[in-house]
Amino acid sequence: MNMTRQCIPTFIINPKDRMDFKENILKEFNGKEEFALNFVEPITDENKISDLWKTIQQIVQNVISTNADYILICKDSHQFTANYSTDNLLECIRQAEKLGADILCGDVTSFGSAIRVSNNIFWVENFSESQFTIIFRPFFEDILLADKNIFSIANGQFFIYPFISNLTEPKGAGLKSDTNETRVKRPSFNASEQVELIERISAFYKSFSIENADALNEENYDNVIIPTYIINLPERTERLEHIKGQFAGKDEFNIQIIEACKNPIGAVGLWETVRKIIKLAIENGDDVIIICEDDHEFTSDYSRSFLLKNIMEAYLQQAEMLLGGICGLIKALPITNNRAWIGYSHCTQFTILYKPVFQKILDEPYNNNVVADILLSKMVINKMVFFPFISVQKYFGYSDVSKGNNDDKEMLIRNFTRANAQLKRIYEAKAAYVDSNLI
Repeated sequence: MNMTRQCIPTFIINPKDRMDFKENILKEFNGKEEFALNFVEPITDENKISDLWKTIQQIVQNVISTNADYILICKDSHQFTANYSTDNLLECIRQAEKLGADILCGDVTSFGSAIRVSNNIFWVENFSESQFTIIFRPFFEDILLADKNIFSIANGQFFIYPFISNLTEPKGAGLKSDTNETRVKRPSFNASEQVELIERISAFYKSFSIENADALNEENYDNVIIPTYIINLPERTERLEHIKGQFAGKDEFNIQIIEACKNPIGAVGLWETVRKIIKLAIENGDDVIIICEDDHEFTSDYSRSFLLKNIMEAYLQQAEMLLGGICGLIKALPITNNRAWIGYSHCTQFTILYKPVFQKILDEPYNNNVVADILLSKMVINKMVFFPFISVQKYFGYSDVSKGNNDDKEMLIRNFTRANAQLKRIYEAKAAYVDSNLI
């Protein structure tokens, strides 16, 4: 087997009973002399279920003693897209090697956060599935030592975009078709849409200048006071005492205690309270407000200047919502060194809202299934979170909003710690692969 850089050791995972898939995959690679094909029978468990990870380990074990710098593991349902070319693939591999990549995917079904690092490569935080995966030698040992699939936690994972691979099945192999076509395509539209969303968000925030905010210093903040509405039930005196202690001596906040709306469904009561606060903010002519729940707690990263500088910068970038800290997220994209755009997120114990979103909140329909953080995540597009967090939730042993929230102290701490660590990893990837200008 030729192990040269121009002839990629390629291992196609194909069960013997899937001859139709083998025929199709051979057609895909026909004439592509840059690949040295090997068909691999997948390892199965006692129930004859394919074990993909053990199969990958076996492949790596068989090539680790060779001089291959990388290998391609390909599923038999792979199909090349119109974006594939030999030169493009080899250039992407070259770039990935220079970045110290562990893996490089030709496609992904879905993924977490991603950051563009070159014209054709994105760093990716995690992904669910790929039909076409380049694995680099530095990652071989890690694969052999792992007892489970560790692709999702590899630091140096990247994908090529536009995707060069797609998922297909032969006619009759799981998908129905009334046509005479020999194969049915199942493009990763969802993943492509996710990439395009990230691209639009990145371009949107790059279009705004925050130079005016950079000119501000602590002296400019002396007379700035942010209207701050704190939600509390009168009977929760221990929470009221706690939250007053959090804001003691912080004259950057104009505090108003808001009695929470009572509802048999706690989450509905919280949303109705948010709506009540928004109406007050509109009446008061507020341009920006903070809605604070009584279990909010400042972190050691909080400072007056840090808060106000980021509120001003986010305003200049047309933010609608800026969160002090969250306990869970799906996607994030660094916007500045201290703020990231976020997609779906949890926890709203310290929420900064800007005037453009006020009426949107009042106009948003809701029912008895409403959950404030989820609804805000869905309805607000221009949303950010502080990094590092300036706010977390204090454990009180119960929640007035929903069961499960604040019931487990260790879980609560773990969720905030994990979300902050997730953001830290994304920022570190940006520093390592984008800011370093390696390619």
